Amino acid sequence: MKRQIIQSTGMACVLFCMLLGFASARVASQKSTVHHSDRLLFQQAQKALKQSNYAEARSLLETLINRYPDSDYVPRAKLFIADSWYHQHAYKQAKLEYQDIITFFPNRPERAQAQGRINSMQKDSE
Repeated sequence: MKRQIIQSTGMACVLFCMLLGFASARVASQKSTVHHSDRLLFQQAQKALKQSNYAEARSLLETLINRYPDSDYVPRAKLFIADSWYHQHAYKQAKLEYQDIITFFPNRPERAQAQGRINSMQKDSE
């Protein structure tokens, strides 16, 4: 009787550990898919920017930001959105986007780039 209880408990532990392993693998797989998707959106937006398709690029970048708010691409996406407004001479909108970067990403290198672009815009207006 004791032997059956020990065997049953052992089997339950093995099955539980296997279940945990499968669950962990599935989570890792989902994270990989998310990383791939945000990267793909970012690459598509870069291509649109190179072709001066600013509205399309902004749409792709805003989709990235909304779908993957924790992505490492978000600060660069915001910077590219601001740059796209600047290239279309929508300076007020560009400045607002640059200021958002400074506010929400104070420890990222994009902050310095945004501040530099604001400074440049102010010098140009003088």
